[in-house]
Amino acid sequence: MTAGRLTNKKTIALAALLAIGALVLTAFIVQKAAPRTASAADHLDAPGITPPPGGDGIGTDLTDIYAFQSPADAKKTVLILDVNGLASASGIGQGPGPNRPFATEVPQVNGSAKVSYNFRIDSNGDAVADKTIQVRFGAPGADGAQSFQVRILGGGSNNPGLDGRTTGFGKSAVINRSNGITAFAGRRDDPFFFDLIGFLNVLDIGGRSFVGCGGPTAHPERDTFLNQNVSSLVLELPSILLQDGKSSKVGVWATTTVGDTQIDRMGRPAINTVFIPNNPFPPDRVVDGKASKKTTFNHGDPSTDVASWTSEVVDTLQTTFSLNDPASGLGGTDDPGDDPAKINGLAAFLLPDILTVDTSSTAGFPNGRKPMNDVIDTELGLITEGFVTTDCVGANDATFPTTFPYLAAPH
Repeated sequence: MTAGRLTNKKTIALAALLAIGALVLTAFIVQKAAPRTASAADHLDAPGITPPPGGDGIGTDLTDIYAFQSPADAKKTVLILDVNGLASASGIGQGPGPNRPFATEVPQVNGSAKVSYNFRIDSNGDAVADKTIQVRFGAPGADGAQSFQVRILGGGSNNPGLDGRTTGFGKSAVINRSNGITAFAGRRDDPFFFDLIGFLNVLDIGGRSFVGCGGPTAHPERDTFLNQNVSSLVLELPSILLQDGKSSKVGVWATTTVGDTQIDRMGRPAINTVFIPNNPFPPDRVVDGKASKKTTFNHGDPSTDVASWTSEVVDTLQTTFSLNDPASGLGGTDDPGDDPAKINGLAAFLLPDILTVDTSSTAGFPNGRKPMNDVIDTELGLITEGFVTTDCVGANDATFPTTFPYLAAPH
């Protein structure tokens, strides 16, 4: 387990400008002797996902999570987590990559430790999980199909969960239903959409940069995640199973665990990949001598996020907010006098790293997150005080279905 491949080759000026896209994507991080990797919303976000203890690597790496009111039943909530992102053997942009099953167990010295995919649910706003929806998978068959179990743990739930079967590679979607829960697990189109190349060439104003690229949907062909697949776990279940009986508002984050060891976690898009060192922004880059804390973050818990990570978030926001100042030379006109108050307010919004959702509302991000929500554009405006508002990729490369499992078929 090493952070050595998280080496940044950008200059200080470029690192500052790269911040405009950073809340949804960490730039390509290149090591001289290693292949390129990338981090999207949370794709390949930390060295701790590799074995040991991460097992099969990307099988325990969360790429994105979603939570929103069911379009089919207002009394139900949809929860989605994706793994196995950017699975192409040659790296990003090389097609959908090999078919990969969900992780099952990781061999250890004394036996094997089971892998769990978990939705953590905070039903009373204290950043502590009151319930856990745990999903475990069996060994894959020849076509990649696996058995799986959904169990609701804690909070006095008496729902027995669901036993189901994943969709085999290249097969029609298998939809599992039991005890008021609908479940799907299998390959889907990666629902994340973003112009990564425009992000990397942000200084090429008037060229490939997305700065000044046009309207929010001007360049759909620049979606870097075009034709990419992920392994998706989709649950639709009664919202009452998530609530405490007092409020329709809940907090959601996802984790992957191997035995009792937490490997990865994710709530809001890209908190770890952007704000936790090493990242591309001074003074938190590799070249600044800042040690990686990403695995520490992934092993942590939202209840300690404010105390542990606020200073890191503030450091990065100070850089991104400065882009809109006249002194930046980028055409900004903002008076920086009120920046400290705004920065601290935004840091308080971003932490703890929990996706908050009012299950009684049909609204999307930042009320939960729907697959079609353009989190890129929303967050660009937030972290740059409106200086940059779009990457000009306003929709996914495949149309999202309006019915379960709400994600497009795989490529």
